Amino acid sequence: MYADFGFYVDGYLIGKTPIIPEDDFAFWEQEAEQIIDRCTFGRAKKQITIQTNESVQKCTCAIAELLYKADKLESAAFEDGVAGLLTSYSNDGQSATYTATESAYTESGKQRKIIQLLDRYLGDTGLLYRGG
Repeated sequence: MYADFGFYVDGYLIGKTPIIPEDDFAFWEQEAEQIIDRCTFGRAKKQITIQTNESVQKCTCAIAELLYKADKLESAAFEDGVAGLLTSYSNDGQSATYTATESAYTESGKQRKIIQLLDRYLGDTGLLYRGG
């Protein structure tokens, strides 16, 4: 486990209200950990040091939050029969337009955001280096 709920609250959020409930955190942390392991070619697990530890923990929390929010948005959209974010609405004819193309919570949007988060937190650690 790269980050526990205690680090999420105290080290990552630093006083902000947690988005991921404590009971759900372990699942989303594990999902984020798998993404980090894949994108670092297993280096995060093997080469974690004191210098990279906090970066990996913060990255894990950021990705876990993204995945959690995306899942909640997807669940709410499914329940409401909505296919994306509301982009326009007309009052007289009760019209609405939804789009998911610009959202960070679509599959392609999540991938773009994950890459940004990996770069933000791990870009200067050497963990993303693709060379031999």
